[in-house]
Amino acid sequence: MKVIYTAAHAGAAQNVPIGGGGAIARMLSEEWTRTRPFDLEVFRPEERAEDIVRYTQSEYTRFCFRFRRYSTNRILREDPANCVVLANDISEGPDFEVLARHGYRVYTIWHVDVLAFVMRMYGHGWIKPATAARWMRPLERWLPGPLGLVFDNQHKCVRYSTGHFVMTDSMKQTILACYPDTSPSKIHVTPWGASPVEGVGVKGLPSILTLSRISPEKGQHRLLNALKGYKGKARVVIAGEAAFMGGEAYLAKLQRIAKGLQNLDVSFTGHLSGQAKLDAFASAELYVFPSLSESYGLTLLEALSHGVPVIAWDHDGARAIVQPDFGLLVSSEQELLAAIETLLGDPERRERMGEAGRAYAAARPFSKAAGQLASVLLSAATPR
Repeated sequence: MKVIYTAAHAGAAQNVPIGGGGAIARMLSEEWTRTRPFDLEVFRPEERAEDIVRYTQSEYTRFCFRFRRYSTNRILREDPANCVVLANDISEGPDFEVLARHGYRVYTIWHVDVLAFVMRMYGHGWIKPATAARWMRPLERWLPGPLGLVFDNQHKCVRYSTGHFVMTDSMKQTILACYPDTSPSKIHVTPWGASPVEGVGVKGLPSILTLSRISPEKGQHRLLNALKGYKGKARVVIAGEAAFMGGEAYLAKLQRIAKGLQNLDVSFTGHLSGQAKLDAFASAELYVFPSLSESYGLTLLEALSHGVPVIAWDHDGARAIVQPDFGLLVSSEQELLAAIETLLGDPERRERMGEAGRAYAAARPFSKAAGQLASVLLSAATPR
């Protein structure tokens, strides 16, 4: 049995800030190459990942449509009776309707609910995703460019895919609310878990660490704004490269805020990988996850696997992971400041939280999630 894995962000080097979708594509490919549950072929774009992360909104929209045509045409060369398609993306995914009409079984990975993300990011939560989906349904096929990717493409993904993999039950419930004709049995809740820690970093200066690409939705400004009220001294490490729409302008904004933090040593390290990333986690007293919205939190699991207590903004992705034994959830910059002050002032509590977080991550290896996905895909490949 063969799995065709189409992934718009696959193939990127680890030093390219391509995001969680690219990381999962790499991790699943590596795990399945090692365990060999099926024959695997990965379809990735012809464009370089280094270029993709610099695209403007209009350039990225055109890229999505190009990769849709490319991946769909590649898949149509395969015998639908002998393969299962796994789409790593929604907006960047293949033509779900065409593939379904040709008899392909397509499963999709939801790294993000695009509609729900747009409503939170640009609608500021004023309009619920289910309401927006209902209002736009009669217009979907005529929506231009980015709106078509948000509404029409996601609806087709839900309607024509054989099944979906999501990381949290809350994401499953949002999908069912937006698309009430969907069978709940099609949606498989599969948290990613953590990769094993390879090696030990060097303990250096205590620091507050946040690690993600530099982009407005990642919310690093929340951390810096909160620290305006911090009276002590600390090192703040903001690791990541500016990427995707608005990244460069957002980085400049963060640097302006950082200049006003007189008591803090704020470092913008760029993208970290290998030993430099291990060292950053090893030297961190706290890991802060200030994203406006996340479907999951790969870097949260990574911090926990290193024994670093976490503070995260209260949203569905963080709520699915963070527990009081090893982390705190906050919903304002004032609460974030209070959480930082509390934990930095209590080393014994941090030690207990670190051990609890390490145990939590160890009990949830990424290999388990990869095995669950493989089992679902294998079950779809029954002889016809």
